[in-house]
Amino acid sequence: MINIWRLTKLQLLSSFGLNKALHTKDPAERRKALLLSIAMIAGILMIGFVSYGYSRMMAKTFEQLGRLDLLLAVMMTVTSLVGFFTTVYKASGVLFSYKDYDMIMSLPVKTSHVVASRVLQLYVMNLFFTLLVMLPAGAVYAQLVKPGVLFYLFFLMTLLFISLLPIIAATIVGSLISWVSSRFRASRMLSIIFTFIFIIALMLGSFMLNGEEQQLTDVGEGLGKMIFKLYPLASVYVDAVCSYRVPALILFIAVSVLAFVLFSTVLATRYKAIHTGLMTSRAGRKYTMKPLQESSVFKALYLKELRRYFSSANYVLNTGVGMVLLLLMSVSLLFVSSEKLGTILAIPQLSEYLNTFSPLVVSLFVILSCTTSSSISLEGNHLWILTSSPVSKQAIILSKVAVNLTITLPVIAVSSVLFVVTLETGWTESLLLLVIPVIYACYSAMLGVIVNLKLPKLEWTSEVAVIKQSAAVLVSMVIGVLTLAVPVMLFMLIEHLNGDLLMLIYGVIIAAVCAGMYRYIQTRGERLFARL
Repeated sequence: MINIWRLTKLQLLSSFGLNKALHTKDPAERRKALLLSIAMIAGILMIGFVSYGYSRMMAKTFEQLGRLDLLLAVMMTVTSLVGFFTTVYKASGVLFSYKDYDMIMSLPVKTSHVVASRVLQLYVMNLFFTLLVMLPAGAVYAQLVKPGVLFYLFFLMTLLFISLLPIIAATIVGSLISWVSSRFRASRMLSIIFTFIFIIALMLGSFMLNGEEQQLTDVGEGLGKMIFKLYPLASVYVDAVCSYRVPALILFIAVSVLAFVLFSTVLATRYKAIHTGLMTSRAGRKYTMKPLQESSVFKALYLKELRRYFSSANYVLNTGVGMVLLLLMSVSLLFVSSEKLGTILAIPQLSEYLNTFSPLVVSLFVILSCTTSSSISLEGNHLWILTSSPVSKQAIILSKVAVNLTITLPVIAVSSVLFVVTLETGWTESLLLLVIPVIYACYSAMLGVIVNLKLPKLEWTSEVAVIKQSAAVLVSMVIGVLTLAVPVMLFMLIEHLNGDLLMLIYGVIIAAVCAGMYRYIQTRGERLFARL
């Protein structure tokens, strides 16, 4: 057990950059670590506040239906599904395709201990998200229902086991996708396509399931049946936590733990064979000499960055899922009214939100699709090639910004037009709906690359540690979401405020900030790279 604990601790400290922050003697690094800690705490508090507000909003609806127990059922199901989606493309990188595999496997440590430490790393990552979602939901439920002492005991006990089954299912699915795609040429692209197809199919399936159940006369009963049909273990969870049924509690814990132990044991016995199978790819076709093509420096850098982006399934899936969800949402509004979509997503006021804040709704997905916040860190130990190249560092930075805009702008254009059609907005609202997200796309792309230059993470063993867990990604996302929250708060706090005028003024301010960041890159690009 001591080996498992040591490996898990080192991996987690390395993944979140805590090891360097704890042992550095450089005062500048210590100040940076302190600022990062403050930013992380602020981000956690902000996410917790949003989660609490969302739970409170849903609780009002469930209270009218007389089914407050559905609040915990919905949040537990959402936690499990989100954990499943994110682990599908994260599991392969954490468990198998990490750079120090050979070094780790050469240590005098059992293979089962290595596997256990890697699985525990996945578990801790998912447990963190589970706590952020379930603790606020549990607090709202306790305030409204005022349950007995057993609720708190059972609720806290089950928190530790919610994420176990999603981890198992996601690892199996993610590994199968990686294995199948590795049998073909262009394996990385196929892995990306297969994963997106699987996620979209699962989401569409849940929508169809919801559509069938909404025909029931008893809305509360119908919603409960829909949730329990979508994720049967949620029914056992509600019986244990809300009804204080000890057999249900034992069943929930036993199923989760036994499945997790069985999975880890089987994985340990076949770990090396699975790793070999996933890392083996089809040989490329025979090289054929072709005439060399000449291009500008910026175009060469842009194409190089674009190839780097699509060469990493984790990179594409983590930054591209926001654009996919935006496109799905905009297309679905052609066939489903915003009121019904709000019922499906358990957001009763979705129609009102879309009509008032549609430019910010689109911009939120743009913020979630920032590729530049990890683009510098992903250079890793190859960064010296860029820093020593006789090219403008401004061109290097802007090529990374251009890739981000290549990913976001086409989807923004299509989705914004679909929103204009489905929401039947006026010409002022339509113009804002088209322009504001474009401004935010430029803002997010330049903000991400500047933050990443300030907070690089060049020492990593797995891409997941950079793409999902680095400080630059967290800080840029927190700043981006906060800038979106400002106009929403102003609209809610100031009565009789013209929404179109607010969007126009705020769009001009963000555009001015974009111009300032572009000027900053022009004048400080060389110095920023010199610090790396």
